[in-house]
Amino acid sequence: MKIPYEELQEIIRLHNKFLSAETGGERATLMCVDLYGVNLASVNLKGANLEGASLRRAVLWETNLEGANLRGANLKHAVLEGANLKDASLIGACLKGVNLEHSDLRGANLANADLENSSFEGAIYDNCTVWPDNFDPRAVGTIYFNE
Repeated sequence: MKIPYEELQEIIRLHNKFLSAETGGERATLMCVDLYGVNLASVNLKGANLEGASLRRAVLWETNLEGANLRGANLKHAVLEGANLKDASLIGACLKGVNLEHSDLRGANLANADLENSSFEGAIYDNCTVWPDNFDPRAVGTIYFNE
């Protein structure tokens, strides 16, 4: 389901009110929404529900997705450079060809995610990060962060 850009902006506005505990705010729920190629650079989507959303070729550079639900989302060829994905659920997500360079993956759950041809140079992770079976984060240039 595609939504108009103006509606997306209103959802983001209300989400920011929610995060600030302001009256009338509500958590962003964009389940199964088609956001192909959308520019959400530097947007705060902390805790948003994007389960099953299509974010193919989306620009999510330095976007705050901390604790977001991206389970089963399609992020093929998206740009997540510098994004905050701390504690995000990316279980079963398609991350083919995604730029995750310098992103924060501490505590992120990437179980069963498709990471084919993704770039991770400089991304940080910790002992709570869950990787797909047989994936070696050190081999792709990630940095282990030990607090």
